[in-house]
Amino acid sequence: MNVDVHEVAPGVWQARAKHVAWVLIVDGGEVTLVDTGYPGDRGRVIASLEKVGRAPADVSAVILTHAHPDHLGSAEYFRAEVGTPVLVHEKEVPNATGAHIEQVSVATLLARVWRPDVAVWMRDIVALKAARVDRLAAVDTFTTEPLDLPGHPVPVPTPGHTSGHAAFHLPDRGALLVGDALMTEHALARTPGPQLLPSFFNHDDDEALASLELLSELEAEVVVPGHGPAFHGSPRAAVAAAAASAR
Repeated sequence: MNVDVHEVAPGVWQARAKHVAWVLIVDGGEVTLVDTGYPGDRGRVIASLEKVGRAPADVSAVILTHAHPDHLGSAEYFRAEVGTPVLVHEKEVPNATGAHIEQVSVATLLARVWRPDVAVWMRDIVALKAARVDRLAAVDTFTTEPLDLPGHPVPVPTPGHTSGHAAFHLPDRGALLVGDALMTEHALARTPGPQLLPSFFNHDDDEALASLELLSELEAEVVVPGHGPAFHGSPRAAVAAAAASAR
């Protein structure tokens, strides 16, 4: 399976497939898995675990930045087949279970399919089974307290991309995992570097910008997005670049 896995901070591994990334926080023999790619990425998620010497049974929990298909992809597999708890922010529960889905509509995407980059990306995500994601039959929630999981990630609510989007701060490891609060690379981005996702992907642009300001106040040496390579620098620097690109 084609997946690149790099240690971006001590015990923090970013796994990148063609269109999305997830994170493995390794602590001894256990792993916290942050996001799970598209449904079609399941083999790559398992391969990424193998590349750090672990297996699905070693995943103590799956924690989701949000419940879009490119991050939710294998969460129900881990919950139902492996017995792994899956956690989201309480405001993301309806999205995760399918009770109320917050994501870009097919109509919105089809209105842009005349763009070659959109057409190619849509073809790819159909192949990755984006429209066939398994929503969670059961889900746990987290607050803003450090989680009793490998790496002790600290949830940071960052609404905007979705109502219940959350980043995860790893102060002891100098890393900030930002999900889709900002990205550094995307098939629909015209240039690389820290930036917001295109507006039509966001539930609330104003909230997304406000969440950037919150992230800029955190201390870390590396910012790890859900799309694109890690940004080796402070959250403040990453946010400044993302805010500038949004103007």
